[in-house]
Amino acid sequence: MKKNVKFLNLIKNARNHMEENGYSYTSVTSYIRTWRSIYNYCLSLDIENYSAEVAEKYMHSKYNVSLGESEVKQQRLSSYMQIKIRAIRALTDFSLHGFIPKITRGETIDWPQDYKIQCENFVKLKAKQNYTKDVVRRHELNLYHFVQFLSNRKIKPNDIDASAIFEYFKTLSHCSKSKLSQIRQTLIYAFKFFYNNKFIKNELSIYVPKIHYYAQAKLQKVWTEDEIKRMLASIDTENPLGKRDYAIMLIASNLGLRVSDISNLTMDNIDWNNNSINIIQQKTREPLSLPLNKEIGLSIIDYWKNARPETKSNEIFVSHVMPYTKLTNGAFYHIFNTYYDNSGIKTPEIRKHGFHTLRHSLASRLLEKGTPVNVISNILGHINSNTASQYLKIDIEKLRQCSLEVPDYEV
Repeated sequence: MKKNVKFLNLIKNARNHMEENGYSYTSVTSYIRTWRSIYNYCLSLDIENYSAEVAEKYMHSKYNVSLGESEVKQQRLSSYMQIKIRAIRALTDFSLHGFIPKITRGETIDWPQDYKIQCENFVKLKAKQNYTKDVVRRHELNLYHFVQFLSNRKIKPNDIDASAIFEYFKTLSHCSKSKLSQIRQTLIYAFKFFYNNKFIKNELSIYVPKIHYYAQAKLQKVWTEDEIKRMLASIDTENPLGKRDYAIMLIASNLGLRVSDISNLTMDNIDWNNNSINIIQQKTREPLSLPLNKEIGLSIIDYWKNARPETKSNEIFVSHVMPYTKLTNGAFYHIFNTYYDNSGIKTPEIRKHGFHTLRHSLASRLLEKGTPVNVISNILGHINSNTASQYLKIDIEKLRQCSLEVPDYEV
């Protein structure tokens, strides 16, 4: 039986790398199972070398799935398929960079010496620009993987050109469009920074490929006004948890605040004299002021006076399990799903759940009432008013009007 020794060695070395870097036995064995399947696929077609393109053909041939997809026919990929895709991405990363990165907060950054100072300065600049830690970390990781690619090919800063950039993006065929869009954004910022600081001789940001990706607000992210009322009505406001959750759900559905902003709310953010909530948004670091209606105000007071446990935490909404700290993202997910289940609402499995859907729903309701997009943008706290224009896609009636209202011009 013929063998592809080069491919087998790639699998062997990737497995050793995973074992040396603390991957679990289950992860290693499941990844190898996928790699062996690709190996057999290549043997059947006399393909000698593994590549991202080969992996893409394998997925299309065997499962009719693209590596960049997270769902097919509006159905989320099964956990089995997600593991296969992670395994393929790992093998692609190892074949290109010689390592399988764990994209986590704890991933160690060891900049190649030729790039070290300027890359560190770029990351420091992003931190000074008031981006959140998560966004700064994302830029750091995106840039790190790119310069690792350059370093492995012995490409010096002044030797970077359009072809090197295109070659890198070819290796990212396994990434989703949203991830590619984020990588593109990082590289554009970085190239402009490098050029302005005379680290590279040419302005390379113009060569970063365009990614046709739009973070659209989808219909399955929107709840009707009646559905939201049913979820609120299912909350038992006679018990402490119910008082807390009712106030949270009111804020999310009526003001459209993000989970990160609700979890960080303190009494200092509320101006009772002027009936407003005033915050610095966690995501954008931009100020936002919203009206505090009577119902929301009373629900906060009811929780604060009659249900909130005694705690040193400054946040309004806290866990009711010691040590009574502010709520985690997981707690918010549990809160939403609890009252969604209690409401008896029946929806397709593809329907999105979670607090962010309440934000989308608020935008949809405002749009239905004829609220201008720039006003919706201000309410939701977007820096760029174009961001809110995505919500036009969720109002079918408004879309129909847009398609019909074409002004007449005399010729």
